[in-house]
Amino acid sequence: MQKFKNTSEIEPLRDFLGQDRAITAMELGLRIDNPAYNIYVAGNPGTGKSTYSLKVLKEHAKNKNNHKDWCYVYNFENPREPIVISLERGKGKDFKEDIEEMIDKLFEEIREAFDSEEYEVNKNTMLEEYEIEKENLVKKIKNYGESKGFKLKSSKVGMVFVPLNENFEDEVSSEEFFKIKKELENMAIKVVYQIREIEENIKSIMIEIEDEVGKIVVDPHIEELKEKYTDNDKIINYINSIREDILKNLELFYLEDEDIKEFYSKDCFLKYVVNLFVDNQNNECAPIIVESNPSPSNLFGKVEYDYNSGNIKTDFTKIFSGSLQKANGGYLVLYAQQLLSYPLSWELLKRAIQSQKIPIEAKVSIEPEEIPLNLKIILIGSNYIYNVLYRHDNDFSKYFKIFVDFDNEMNRNEATENGIAKFIAYQCEKNNFKHFTYDAVEDIIKQSTRIVGSKKKLSTDFNKLLEIITEANVFAQIENKEFVEKYHVKKAINEKHKRLNKIENKIDEFMDNNTIIIDTKGSKVGVINGLSVYSMGEYSFGRPSRISVTTSMGNKGLINIEREAKMSGPIHNKSVLILQGYLTENFAQEYPLSVNAYICFEQSYGGIEGDSATLAELCALLSSLSGIPIKQNIAITGSLNQKGEIQVVGGITEKVEGFYNICKKRGLKDKTYGVILPKDNMDNLILTDEMEEDISKGKFNIYPVSKIEESVEILMDKMFEDVKVLVKRKLDAYNKSKDINNK
Repeated sequence: MQKFKNTSEIEPLRDFLGQDRAITAMELGLRIDNPAYNIYVAGNPGTGKSTYSLKVLKEHAKNKNNHKDWCYVYNFENPREPIVISLERGKGKDFKEDIEEMIDKLFEEIREAFDSEEYEVNKNTMLEEYEIEKENLVKKIKNYGESKGFKLKSSKVGMVFVPLNENFEDEVSSEEFFKIKKELENMAIKVVYQIREIEENIKSIMIEIEDEVGKIVVDPHIEELKEKYTDNDKIINYINSIREDILKNLELFYLEDEDIKEFYSKDCFLKYVVNLFVDNQNNECAPIIVESNPSPSNLFGKVEYDYNSGNIKTDFTKIFSGSLQKANGGYLVLYAQQLLSYPLSWELLKRAIQSQKIPIEAKVSIEPEEIPLNLKIILIGSNYIYNVLYRHDNDFSKYFKIFVDFDNEMNRNEATENGIAKFIAYQCEKNNFKHFTYDAVEDIIKQSTRIVGSKKKLSTDFNKLLEIITEANVFAQIENKEFVEKYHVKKAINEKHKRLNKIENKIDEFMDNNTIIIDTKGSKVGVINGLSVYSMGEYSFGRPSRISVTTSMGNKGLINIEREAKMSGPIHNKSVLILQGYLTENFAQEYPLSVNAYICFEQSYGGIEGDSATLAELCALLSSLSGIPIKQNIAITGSLNQKGEIQVVGGITEKVEGFYNICKKRGLKDKTYGVILPKDNMDNLILTDEMEEDISKGKFNIYPVSKIEESVEILMDKMFEDVKVLVKRKLDAYNKSKDINNK
């Protein structure tokens, strides 16, 4: 790492660190314009996958400008199927306002036109002509009737004729009377029809005049809008439909105020409203939508309903957009775990990708036209969810072809160490923290290696590093220090351990008062201190576990007591069978093993899993068979294969520190304590400064081994060949006893 006094002297980190493979994959996925090339971003929490995804999307969104505004309008031909219209970004609001402004103007101008003096004069002139013609017809038949001795009267049933005087019927013959009356009634019927015909003509002429007046008022506004939106066929068709509907319903525009209110209540003018469904006016760059609650309605939009006396009612103005419509033309970010908690959302999403159309959740009444899908989906989740989807969902690999895998570690070198320092400088700048000294940064880098469990690697879990940075800064503030020192970092780490180590302390108490028996002095046959790791959430710690082995003559072979008690996991069961293979190869070439060997983790009340105790179990087994005691001041961990080669194990740092802490409490004066561990695990051993100091002084010992022979010689102070001879002698004795008993 480059030298500096404190992080104020170095350039803060602006790029992402240690994720070159993931960055390359993401860049490729974003550049491929294909609906099947959606992106799945995987990685552990804290690796920066979400932060990076949003940052890179913002960069790509600057160069992408094909997002649009979307509006729903009334379908005059089929009201149940609202029409969707796309416009250039920012034009949707203009279109909505243009339609509203036109309707407002038409209200005013149509009313003015029909309230004008010219229209009223023409209307009244025609009505007067109708009245004159009507009066002439009535007068003509009236005069004719009077000449025949009858007068005309109006009644509920129409025009009727009655004699002028009471004696008229006596003056003429009955036949003559009824003949005259019949003639007059026929004439009256003809007059009625003539009047009706005149009325119909007047009505037709009035409609024509009204239509002409309407066209004179409406058409200029219609043509103005059509000229403005001449390149959009859907808008032109919609405007033409508005024109036809207004001309059919002109009376709605010039009714009195009270009547207008009544019609408004009936939503008569709703058909002239524009539903601005997606408005991108303020989005200069392509939209980036992060949906954290991807329910079907949140994702695909919804149609709201009004409930009135048990009836459901809705219309196209109650269609609301979801995340897919808002992100159309850009990017939609979803989280896999939340998405899969809504199975319907996942199925609808796949269907949308396949059809390249966005469905809207509408239960009844209307079926809105679907919007074409044009976006890139970024699905963020764990590697586990990715593997499950890839194996069990055939559609997943078809629609998410780009896999962006964030690593939880990176190689440790000067560049990555400098990157950690720059990351700390960036956090100090961003959060107004005190800057960190060189030694403090070094200690955070060491903690990074502990997190990943390798001296050659650094962790990319920057959230955990940020926790240390934040808490160390607080301790520096409490002491009013200018910079965050190394001991502030250590205090932050130790204080976190204190918050989480309740179970660890309880186990220590049990070991101190001998509730859990762990011997660290003397030697015992068939008893050894193995090492285990306990995990409590994010906190892990190691402690010794006493393993005992007893042997006797028999033919059952190795008996795993944990397995018999159903407390052993499959990996531990496998490790015991590996021991059987090792014994068979080394001690059963001439005749079968005649031994019963019982292996047990003493005072274990939970399950046992893993193979890291294989080496300890074999050493205890050889001790029991040979009769040579094992040193109790040395603990051991390591996995073993059937050839006696020692393999690496996990949690090595916690295991070694766990035994060291027990020995430290009991005193390190005799300088005999130590741990045997796989040689290949040395790069994974990252110890505290205190422990490294005690090791350098010889107070505690680390014994790296690669074969069973080395472990046996350290634990028993005997050459392995000598131990092997004693074991073989014991097995031979068992076989001879077995033969004698059989005879």
